Amino acid sequence: MSSSERPSLLATILHFMIAPPTTTFDVSGVAIEEPPERGVERHPSDLLRLVISLGFTFIGLLLASVLDDVSEAIVIELIAAFDNVPNPIVVGFILFVGLMAALIPIMAVGYFIRMKQWRRLMIAVAAAAVALVTLWGVETFLVERFSPPDLPYTPPGWLCPADADPADFSTFDCLPVASIDTPLERYGYTVAITAFFAAIYPYLNRRWKRFGWLVLFIAAATRLVEFLSPPIDAFLAIGIAFSIGTAALLVFGEPDRRPRGKRVAEGLARAGVPLATLRRASVDARGSVPWFATSSNGDELFVKVLTPEERAADILFRWYRVLRLKGVGDDRPAVSLKRTVEREAVASLKASSDGVRTPRLVALAEVAPSSMVMAYERIRGDSLDSVDADDLTDDVLQKVWGLVEELRSHRTAHRDLRLANVFLADDGEPWLIDFGFSELAATDGQLRSDVAELLTSTATVVGPERAVSNAIAGVGADVVADASSRIQPLALSGATRDALKKQKGLAEDIRSEITEQTGIEAVELENLERVKTRTILMVLGFAAAMYFLIPQLTQTDFGAVLDANWAWLPAILIASFITYIGAALSIMGSVPDRIPLFPAVLTQLAGSFINRITPVKVGGMATNVRFLQKNGVDLTSAVAGLGVSSVSTFAVHISLLLMTVFFLGRNASAFISLPSGTAVL
Repeated sequence: MSSSERPSLLATILHFMIAPPTTTFDVSGVAIEEPPERGVERHPSDLLRLVISLGFTFIGLLLASVLDDVSEAIVIELIAAFDNVPNPIVVGFILFVGLMAALIPIMAVGYFIRMKQWRRLMIAVAAAAVALVTLWGVETFLVERFSPPDLPYTPPGWLCPADADPADFSTFDCLPVASIDTPLERYGYTVAITAFFAAIYPYLNRRWKRFGWLVLFIAAATRLVEFLSPPIDAFLAIGIAFSIGTAALLVFGEPDRRPRGKRVAEGLARAGVPLATLRRASVDARGSVPWFATSSNGDELFVKVLTPEERAADILFRWYRVLRLKGVGDDRPAVSLKRTVEREAVASLKASSDGVRTPRLVALAEVAPSSMVMAYERIRGDSLDSVDADDLTDDVLQKVWGLVEELRSHRTAHRDLRLANVFLADDGEPWLIDFGFSELAATDGQLRSDVAELLTSTATVVGPERAVSNAIAGVGADVVADASSRIQPLALSGATRDALKKQKGLAEDIRSEITEQTGIEAVELENLERVKTRTILMVLGFAAAMYFLIPQLTQTDFGAVLDANWAWLPAILIASFITYIGAALSIMGSVPDRIPLFPAVLTQLAGSFINRITPVKVGGMATNVRFLQKNGVDLTSAVAGLGVSSVSTFAVHISLLLMTVFFLGRNASAFISLPSGTAVL
């Protein structure tokens, strides 16, 4: 090879940032059928990184605004820690890290230019520019409001004084430092390379990702030592920059990162399963990319590829369920994609050893970039969501429930028993597939969810009566009755929920059928919601109210309250209570039915409390409507009566207001003052 044909050292080194060296296998003889590469798209892994980086940004902003004194104290302790280190060592380290932080992004830019990856380069450069502008905005409009006090400290020896001898610079005895006053000046370069790093992050292998984080950490720490800047500023700056770089990938999108067919074939060949054919499958395989394959010895295989994108989507889904739901049995996600695949493999092998019909696991393999492949023996047939309803005979359904009972007897929960994961082979035997969400040593709640999921999904095809009767025949009446509390949308998979939406009232029909066939009383649904939307709104409203009220409380003269004439308190309470009597009489006179006075007064008092935490008095109105219904008033009359009462109340209030203004005349300003704009908001 001539010197002109030999790759440059720069290209050789940076090639490993994108693709690590691996042993390659000749797969040119494999017949691969796959769709063309998709265009740009948004990836779940980018969204996951954005959520995490925004969380760090929020924490950094909180620390910068609350713990400013602590931040300055850390700087002083840092100076003390380096006091005994010789100045040339400190100065040399700072210069070396600065050089590395400057060279690495330059080398990366050179690599992208050499490989003509202009789009990727432009996104990374744009992210760096936007990150700098964002840091300036945060510094100008937020951080400066919380400027920390100036704490006294003695400048360290590695920072040159203003009258330093130039010879000190050449001997690395100290560093000439300009006047640096803002986070943008201190961390501008660090922010730029962090945003650039975030924008190319998905294309780096694991070693270079770790190296990139190490460089960023050392660069930020060096800036802290060099400029004596608060560490919390670095925390906030890096969080902002990484958020911007990741957001750029979501805004502009990126090509599909899933491995192509050639990589899948190479991975299986590396695992000892060489292929003859490989074809992309058009089947429902949530959480993976499915393929059909034929090995070189003629065995038919079902291959599923799991990538970081599916893992990121699973983590986001689990986080959402943890925040939204309770008692559904979601476990923490595995620490890595490899551990996720290994857990599925163990669950599948365990089910097979327990006598459950499930396809045999043939091979596991790693596939570049950062993906995993699982190969199972292929079962000829169709999943239950694609077979005719006539094929779901009672015999087939009872065999399916027999498989579920086998799982239950060994405390294994499948946790995704929708129709797509129950396979009906050509010989009429059912098989359970896809143990990606399964749990060994399952809890009672997880086992109940399995029964509820399969019962509801089969009822969407064969109807409630047959679904319930076959479930009882398969797992017993007590098990079905126990699972009835989870026949609700929150406990079911997305596919089953969609099927329920198409058949209004089906969930209620299933629960009614269970009560009839098992003889239990009415089903009481489990409360699976941890946080409701109205709860979030109430918390946000309470937080906003506290934000405005607490400063006012600090200005309140409580001494004046203690000096008040308490003899008037009984009269005040009586006058206030009379208003509730008037509201009760208004409600009583607005409906044709007879309403007792004292309960009506108590209802107005309860409604006044509820109105404090509900928007636009909706809670008080709902309380009154329900009260009228409980006293025999039909819904239409109750709503109409409440409307009449509200209109009359408004008319009385406006009349009293006009009368008050008329009697006060020109002296109204002495008694009445308009609230501030903040109070109105």
